[in-house]
This record gives sequence, structure tokens and C-alpha cells, in this order.
Amino acid sequence: MALNPELIETSDLKDVDFPAGRLRGAFSAMATMWEKDRPEEIDPLILAERIGGEDAVTFVASIFDGSIKLGVDTFCGRVAELRKLALMSRILSKVEAMAKSGNLDLTEIRADIEAYDDLEKPFIPVFDPNTDLMTGTIMQTLDINVDWTIDKLIPERGLTLIYGPGGVGKTWLALAIAKAVSTGAPFLGLATKQKPVFYIDRENPWPLLIQRVRKMDIRDVRFWHLSFPIQPPKFDADNWEVYKKLPTGGLVFFDTARSCHDGDENSSQDVGLIMNRLKELRELNNDIALLHHTPRLNERAVKGSTAWEDLADQVLAFYRVRKGSLKEIKEEIDAAEYDPDALYHLGTGKKTRYTPAKFYLTTNFDTGEFTLADDPGALIVDALAEYIAGEGNGQNQSEIHKWANENIDGCSRKNKVVAALNRGAREGRWYVRNGLRGAKYYEPST
Repeated sequence: MALNPELIETSDLKDVDFPAGRLRGAFSAMATMWEKDRPEEIDPLILAERIGGEDAVTFVASIFDGSIKLGVDTFCGRVAELRKLALMSRILSKVEAMAKSGNLDLTEIRADIEAYDDLEKPFIPVFDPNTDLMTGTIMQTLDINVDWTIDKLIPERGLTLIYGPGGVGKTWLALAIAKAVSTGAPFLGLATKQKPVFYIDRENPWPLLIQRVRKMDIRDVRFWHLSFPIQPPKFDADNWEVYKKLPTGGLVFFDTARSCHDGDENSSQDVGLIMNRLKELRELNNDIALLHHTPRLNERAVKGSTAWEDLADQVLAFYRVRKGSLKEIKEEIDAAEYDPDALYHLGTGKKTRYTPAKFYLTTNFDTGEFTLADDPGALIVDALAEYIAGEGNGQNQSEIHKWANENIDGCSRKNKVVAALNRGAREGRWYVRNGLRGAKYYEPST
């Protein structure tokens, strides 16, 4: 209190909390000085003068000796513990006195017991909207801006959900991101801000995780695995706040959402509990990344409740992009037939609070290295632009699809060609002329 007198007001301390004598006198003097001048620290000489007496200076020196400034929550917790100890001591003294007299009348200690029970309840600070809320004028003066840990991919102080089908390589991707952030190295050519990284893994076998760490030569990331003597807690467990003891200001990965709780992943209430607790960790100045799965019947959607996406800040979809149908892609993944030339999509899903982003990449599962690749949609648009500028000038959708099916890989489906035609029109790559019965004809833009 002497070093941070604001705690006097915050903790709602009163004279009766102190024994009569010097301690109560010192508190009263400090409280008076706080109410009058609001000093950042109590002046020890003035305090000694206010207390008075021959040994006042020595007494005040003992108050300051070895003292440290405490945070509000920590200080209030210590005050509550001391009050509980004092009440318990008083209760025991009364019980012992009653036992000696043979008169066990518990009504005499009921008030103390009720006061003790009140202290067991969590501390709830008094809310004053006039002082605790912030105006837009003040907010505009704060030196706080949207920033990125990995440019356009992982926002600072954001809750990022990364989802993809089982076996697609989400853990490889997460480890690659973790390594880049821990060293400050670019990821997919994107600028990266170096910071501490913590990887909480309740899913993968310990030997498998070690194998991947060796392959990728990950050195600076700190791992917390299910096999450790002190296990990483689940987010619906009583001890989940252990995560708040992690150093702040870092990137924290959780692999995976399903293994981090015992609730129903289809329940918005259960999912809301998990996501809100992750946001508590976010507000400790952390970046949070949560890995999640997709349903078997739709491997480009988030599995379970929509609350997973709704309550996230950034949602990244990670899946394979190959020629053929989704069924054929799924069969290849299930058979673990990883093609070194396979293409992967990584980009914002249906939800983001930031600028949408889309990347295509390839990976080497021997080293865990990811590399940027050309956008296949852009390649199709380029090929169509060249065709429409020449012999395809003035052709309709059906004619252009027939040509694309014969000349461009992966364009057997008409809807894919139509999507490319619409994209090229939006980008001004060609001009669309409407004909009879809704027919569309495509001509060069110049």
C-alpha cells in the first residue's frame, strides 16, 4: 500500500481490518494522504510524522523494507486471505471458549462464518460506467493498431482457427508456422514477427511429434504434451487457468480443438465456453491458434457448431486442391498417397475480421517445408484470356468450356470454367456481351 496507495481504494480496506495500534494508525494516515493528494507513492517521512512517537521512523522503515508493488488482483487476493485467516482465528477462539464453558451456542459465531463464506466468493470489482468505460475520443489517442505476427495470415492478439480434413497435414502446417515465428523467418515469403511460441499438443503421439520436430529442426518452440507429468489441462476443467501462467506476448498453438475439452463440439454453449476461455488468453497479449477438423462429408467446412467460426477472429481453411472430384481427392488422402506435386489451399474461410487472404502452396513431408505455388485459378484465367483474345473471340460459355476441357488441365467441369470466366470479367480481362435467352459471349477487353 505504501508503494502503490491506489490499492487502498481498490481493495476496499477499512480501519477494522487492522489491529489497534501502529498498524491501524499507519493505514489511517496513508488513507488520508491518498484521499487528499492521490500520491503515486507514500512519502515515508511524512507518514512517520503523521504516526508520531519515538520509534515512528523505525516502524515506517520496516514497512518499506523489502516491499514490492503488487497488481490489483494479487493484492485483493492477499487481503482476502488475511481476512479469512483472521476470521478463522476468531471462530476457533470462540469455539474453544465455548467448549471450556460447556455452552456450545453456535449463534455467537454465525456472523463470522457467514463473513468467511462471503470471502470464499470471487472478488468482483465495483463497476462505474463513468470511469470504467472509454470514449471514442480517448480510444483514438491510443497507440494501438491492427498488426500481424505473420502478414495477412496470423493476426497479433487474435484467435485464429485453422481447420482442414484429417490427415491433410494441419500439424505439419502448425509446426512450420511455429518454427517461423520462433525464429522470425519469413513464412511463404510473408513477413514474420519473432516472438515466443508455445505448442500444446493433446492429440499426437509423443514419438511422432519428436520425429517431426527432428525433421523440421525446430529448436526454439516450447512444447507441452499430454505425456508430460503435468498434463496440459482441458478448457472445461477446473484447472484450465494454468495456461495463464504461460509467458505473455507469444503465439500459443492448441492441437487440436477436439482433444482440448470433454464437451459436445456440436453444442454452441459448450463451444462458446472453450472459445471464450481462449479469448481470455488472447487478452493477455497472446496470439492464439487452434487446430480443428472438418466433417467427413464436407471437407471444406468446420466440423461441429458454427460457434467455432463465429467466435474466432481469423478462420483459415487448409485443404488439398487436385484435379478430379472431391471424392477422388478424399480417396487419395485416405490412402496416404501423398503426391509431392499436390497443391494445397490456405486462406480465410467464411469468417474473418481482417482482410481476406488466399494462398496456394506445396509441401515436402520429409522436411515439413511449405512453398508458395501459383494460383491455379489465375493460371486458368490467363489461358482463357489468351484464347479469347484470339480464336475464342466472341465464343459463348459452352464453346469456351469445350475448348478448356481439351486444352487446360482440371477444367472438365463446366462450373469451374464459368467461375474462371466470372473472375476474369471482374478483373477486366475480357468483356461480356449478353445475347438471346441469357446467352453470354466473351470478347477481348481491348
